Amino acid sequence: MISSIFNALGRTRSYGGGWPTYNYRPLYLQAFDFFSRNLGMIIPAIITLIISLIVGFVIGAIGVALALAGLSIVAIEGVSFVIGLVSGIIITFLILIEAFEAMSVIGGGVPDLGLAWNSTVNSAQKILPTALLVGIIFGLLSAFRVPGSFIIEGLVLILVYIVASSIANGTRAGLGESLNWYSKAFSKDGLSSLILLLGGILSLVPILNLFVIPYTEILALLMIRHY
Repeated sequence: MISSIFNALGRTRSYGGGWPTYNYRPLYLQAFDFFSRNLGMIIPAIITLIISLIVGFVIGAIGVALALAGLSIVAIEGVSFVIGLVSGIIITFLILIEAFEAMSVIGGGVPDLGLAWNSTVNSAQKILPTALLVGIIFGLLSAFRVPGSFIIEGLVLILVYIVASSIANGTRAGLGESLNWYSKAFSKDGLSSLILLLGGILSLVPILNLFVIPYTEILALLMIRHY
C-alpha cells in the first residue's frame, strides 16, 4: 500500500499554481482534457464572433458607400485598415478573456465569464499596447492585401496567446519577451509548441476558431506555468 502511495505521488507534481500535473500526459493532451470538460469556454468566442460580424458589416457597408460615391482607392484601403485594426484589437482582448477563464478551469473551477471579464477590464492597460500593435499589423496587412497575410496574422497571435497567459498568470511579458520564451519552449516541448503555432493560425478560421481559441489558450497557459 505504501508503495502504491509513492507511485501515485511520483506520477504527479505541481508547477507554481498548485494544481497537480500528470507528467505522463503531454501538455497538449492535458489542454484537451481541460477544454473537453469546460466547453462553456466557447461562449466568449461566440459573443466576439457576433460582435465582429456586426462591426465588420457596418464598416464594410461604409466602404461600399464610399466606393459607390466615387472616392479614391486610398479611402477604400483606409476602410480595410480600420477593419483589420478593430479585428486585431477584438481578438487580442478575447484571448485575454479566455486566459482568465483558463486560469479558473486549470485551477479546478469552472469558466466564469463575469469574473474573466472583470479581470480583463482590470488588466486592460497591460494588454492595450499589445492589442494596438496587433491591430495595426492586422490593419496594414488588410489595407495592402499582403500575400500570405493569413499566416502572418496567425504567427502574431502565437505571441498574443503568450502575452495573455503571462498576464493571467500574474506576470507581464511584451511581444519581444514572448518571442524569446516561445523559441526556448520549442526546444523543450516541440510538439506542444507546434500545436500552439497551428492554434494561432487556425484562430482566424471562422466557426472553427470557437473551439480553437479556448483550447489554444489553455495550452499556452499550461506551457507558461510549466516552462
